[in-house]
Order: sequence, then structure tokens, then C-alpha cells
Amino acid sequence: MTEQEKLLEEFNQRSKEHIQKLLSNTKKNIAVISYYPTYRSQFGNLITKLKEKYNVITIVDRILEDDFEKSGHHNVFFPWRVIEEGKTYYPNVDIADIDLILVADEIGYEEGRIDREFLSKRAKRVYLPHRLTCVCGATSAVDYIIVPSKSAMQGFQYRLSDNPQVKLLPSGYPQFDKALQDYHYTPKNTITYAPTLRYVFNDTNTQINAFAGSEITFLEWLLENTDYNISYRAHPLNYSGNHYFYQLINASFANEARFSVDANMGNAFFNSTDFLITDWSTTSFLYSYTTLRPSFMFMPTPLDSSLENDGGYILENHHAKNLKELKAFLDNINFAQEREYFKALREDNVYHIGHSVEAILQNIEEILEGKL
Repeated sequence: MTEQEKLLEEFNQRSKEHIQKLLSNTKKNIAVISYYPTYRSQFGNLITKLKEKYNVITIVDRILEDDFEKSGHHNVFFPWRVIEEGKTYYPNVDIADIDLILVADEIGYEEGRIDREFLSKRAKRVYLPHRLTCVCGATSAVDYIIVPSKSAMQGFQYRLSDNPQVKLLPSGYPQFDKALQDYHYTPKNTITYAPTLRYVFNDTNTQINAFAGSEITFLEWLLENTDYNISYRAHPLNYSGNHYFYQLINASFANEARFSVDANMGNAFFNSTDFLITDWSTTSFLYSYTTLRPSFMFMPTPLDSSLENDGGYILENHHAKNLKELKAFLDNINFAQEREYFKALREDNVYHIGHSVEAILQNIEEILEGKL
């Protein structure tokens, strides 16, 4: 056994003893896992409601001292992997008295071990997807999936057609309900450009230049072809690492009064954004369903064919395949019509609007009682 393996074994043992001390003998024990900070908001008010009846332990891989870590009865540091000298180690323990594991991250990380034996071999496992209208993280590694919408249900049914043991629960989307509660629009003549996650390596100059150049060109086009202030909102997983190609973008607009960078977690930008532009980030649906203001997808390349059956991924009448089409969209926005369009869309599509937490609490109660 190597020195690293000995340290991992010691960490596992100490962690198991620590978590076991936090478990209740009189209440059901629920572990809530969130390993990506950007997904911590997926739970909305769910955890604070769960702790009224159950013993709730949040599990994280970094301590941020945020609302998520304060929402349960206890917060525990337990990473899903550790990388030392180019080798990956996977901490894991088996804690029999954990009754249910709830996770909002995409299950089955690349080379990960978030599976049916992670933390507990007997706990029921519930997955809370981080996309409102389409599939993400469909897997047989869980027992239940909290499905936010009809379009997501269609996608999950297609993805899991060979795994009928995974139960799909039409329950709604806590983050959406929280966003609705917190939405108070204040006009600031601002549009937000929010591209999705970029997989760019800092040591690959070709990729850095390509991404930075493409983003800078598009941002310049927005400044020249609209009178709006432009808020650039990079994907939180990219921006938190202070990636070099974002540094290039920021430097390019350092003296532009109409340009700003939004590096904040959460959905506060909803309150001041007139409309949103993205490539294919599903933040667009959460934004438009919450604010009833339009989102436009600027994506010249066709949508990946693997996403065709995921349901609710893109709106063709808001999808610009070139700058000419995007300009036509932006020049002809009818906010009153957009409001009615997205209101009808969300009310037809999303389950339990404004009441998803209550629906999920009922699901969890039935799961723990063996009725579901």
C-alpha cells in the first residue's frame, strides 16, 4: 500500500466516524450532495423544509460558508475525488444509517465514482437535475429522478427506456420557484450574454485565441448593433478559475463604459436584464420562464444530434443561425407578445409551479416510508 493510499484509508475512516456522530437515532437521515458550487442553488428552499422533519447533512468538496452549507443541520467536507501527482484517488465510505441521498450534480462524473455505493450501499438515491426543460445526467445509478417539466420527462423516458427501475417523479423545479419569489424587475437598459460551459485548456494557445477571439468579435457586434449595456456572464465553472481567455476578453473591453462582467452566483441578474442571449445554455429557459422576457440562442452550427430527443432544448423561433437572423430578432422584439408566449409555455410545461418543494417533500416522505 502506497503512502497516498494509507492517507486515503485514514481519511475515509475518520470521515466515517465523523459523519456517524452526526446521524440521528430518532429521525431519518438525509445526505444532500453538491460538488459543483453552481448547482447549490438547485435546491431552492427544499433543504430548509427537509430539516423540519429529518436530520439533514450537506456534503461538499470545498467550504464556501454559503447558504447551502448553512441550510442543513450539519455540513461535511467529503470530496468525490483527490488528485495527487497525476493519480486520482476516490474517497468512499459505507454508512448504513443514511436513509436517503439527494444530489443535484450531474451523476456519474467523468472518471467519477458517484454510484450506488457512494457513501452508503443501502440508502435510497434521488437525483435533482440542474436543467429545467431537458435531460441531464440520466443514469441508472439512482432510484428516483425529480423531473421538472413535461419536456424533461419526455427526454428522461427516452434516455432511460432500458432502465425502467429508475422511477421518474413529476415534481417541478425548486430553483425556478425560488427565482419567481425573488424576481423584481428594475430596468437598466441591459442585456446579458451568457454562453455555456467552455472546455478550453490554458496551455493550448490555439483554443484560447479561438475562443477569446470569437467572444470578443461577438461582444463588439452587440455593442455596435444595439444601444444596450452589455453584461457578459461567463459560465460560473469557467469564470471561477479565472481562465486566461476570460482575462483576454476583460482586457479588450476595459475602457468600454457599456460593457460589464457579471461573475456573481445565482440569478440576481434576472432583475436587471431586458433579454438574454446565449449559445445553447439552458439558463435561457430558466430566465425566460421566470421573467417572461425573451432569450435568444445564437448558434450557427446545428444542434448536436444526440440532443434531439432530450425535449425542450431549443426554441426554433428564438434560434438565430447567423448574425443577420439575430439582428432581425433584436430589431423586432415585442415584449408583450413574448410575455404571453413564455407564460403559456411555462404553465403548460413545468410541473407544480410555485409548489415544487411541497411535491418533492411528499415524494421523499413516501420513499422513506416504502410507499414509492
